[in-house]
Amino acid sequence: MASAIDKIFDLEQSIMQCWNVVDDIKLITEQVYDRPEPLTEDELGNLLMGLESMYQLKFDKCFREFEEVCKQYHTYRKTHEMIQDAKDDLK
Repeated sequence: MASAIDKIFDLEQSIMQCWNVVDDIKLITEQVYDRPEPLTEDELGNLLMGLESMYQLKFDKCFREFEEVCKQYHTYRKTHEMIQDAKDDLK
C-alpha cells in the first residue's frame, strides 16, 4: 500500500499533467493558424475529440487520487483527535 507521501506526490503529478491541456490547445491553435496546409474540418474535429477524451481520463485519475488523499487525511485527523481526547482524559 502506498504511503501518504506517495499519494500526495501522485496527486501533484496528476495535477501537473492536467496543466498540459494549455500546451495541447496551443499546439492545435498553431496548427489551425500557422500550418501551410490547413487542417480539414474532420482533422480538427478528431484532434479536439481526442483531446477531450484524453483530458477526461486525466481529470478522472486526478480526482480519484484527490479522494484518496482526502480519505487518508481524514483518517489521520480522526486518529489524532482520538489520541488528543485520550490524553485530555488522562489529565
